[in-house]
Amino acid sequence: MSDEQRRRERVRKAAAYCADVLDSGWEEAVADQATRYVSQATWNRLFRMRRRKRCRTLAQIAAAFLAAKQEIHDPLGYLASGALALFGAGDAVQAFASELVANIPLPMDAKIIAAARGIQVTGVMLCIANGDDLTACQCFIDLALAESKAQVRKLMVAAMGDWVGLRAFPPKA
Repeated sequence: MSDEQRRRERVRKAAAYCADVLDSGWEEAVADQATRYVSQATWNRLFRMRRRKRCRTLAQIAAAFLAAKQEIHDPLGYLASGALALFGAGDAVQAFASELVANIPLPMDAKIIAAARGIQVTGVMLCIANGDDLTACQCFIDLALAESKAQVRKLMVAAMGDWVGLRAFPPKA
């Protein structure tokens, strides 16, 4: 089986595993949560975008948010290492401080993760609203390939509640 076939099969299995969650009122609950954070006018505009383009665009934005989260940490680790070098710390101490500072969560991390996951969930919801096959939804594909099917299902269930809770779904390292 090729890598592409394995990827498709993984997405298909995740879609099948999540199907029952996404059927029973999920769409309405997600829309209710989204409109707690964006205006009704913005929400309505989202539905007027070209179908194909909006999910792919949302998927790209979510991926950029998740990538930017780590890009914020790396320079802080570098700065910590540099500061210790000024005080004569050895290489091992500098490396330790650099990695520690780069990997400790920052308060803004939770907001970035919640926003990225909310964007992905919105993409999934828009595809479902269109009647699109979930296995062709780029936001769902990104989730299914990055997370276990159980984790994707938990995220979809969490999306029905307050989206602040989506911060509990950081990307795998």
